[in-house]
Amino acid sequence: MSEQFTQVALQAALDERPFRFFRRVSSTQNIAREWAMSNPDINGAVVITEEQTEGRGRQGRVWHSPPGSSVMCSVVLRPDVAAEALPRVTLAGGLAVVDAFPTDLQHDTALKWPNDVFIRGRKVSGVLAEAVWSGDQLQAVIMGIGINVRVDFSGTGLEGIAANLETEWGQPVDRAALLATTLDRVDYWVAQLDDPALMDSYRAKLGTLGKRVQVYVNISSDDNTETFRGRAEALDDDGALLVRLDSGELRRVVAADVGLAEE
Repeated sequence: MSEQFTQVALQAALDERPFRFFRRVSSTQNIAREWAMSNPDINGAVVITEEQTEGRGRQGRVWHSPPGSSVMCSVVLRPDVAAEALPRVTLAGGLAVVDAFPTDLQHDTALKWPNDVFIRGRKVSGVLAEAVWSGDQLQAVIMGIGINVRVDFSGTGLEGIAANLETEWGQPVDRAALLATTLDRVDYWVAQLDDPALMDSYRAKLGTLGKRVQVYVNISSDDNTETFRGRAEALDDDGALLVRLDSGELRRVVAADVGLAEE
């Protein structure tokens, strides 16, 4: 079994950042949400685990990996941002993950809108940002981050789809250091939500633009699914994807799953 996190190693890596570490949990998102609501002053605090039984990504998809094989955490954020600009928080998370990767891999790393990080065409990380509201007041954003470090995908059917950071880099990865750097970069980019540099940097790493895509809207409901195809033309300043349909109509996509379609 791969070496697992310890409280001491995490304390050393995270310094003064508040954190809670669990060997096994249902979902770090749920724990972080409860922590945020019971402690309104915490900002940047993080929940970390080695194993999740009900970890989730976008549209409720399950995220599971063996202990010691990945980075799985949820960080409590208190961004001062208008509701329409909340999609930028997810984009900030994607950029933070890319920044935390070894410099040798930067050229081979790309973002897939809105929340996936790919290395050489295979997914290595996902980001999930969930807003916590009280009435019409934003209380917090819980950002979940999962990074495949040394997951064994043998027999899962994901061998050609998912990637591992260690395999792609060809060197051992210090997971505690990777976690700390990722969180530092989350802090940095979330502080830049109103800075044009955020969107400029995201667009520069975005591999979706110019591609023909298939868009799935509201796919969490089997009875209310809209699917359409077009070409990803641009990303607006609030983080929405602009897709040009075959009819010529330009659709603004705020929350959806987007995959590549045949040309």
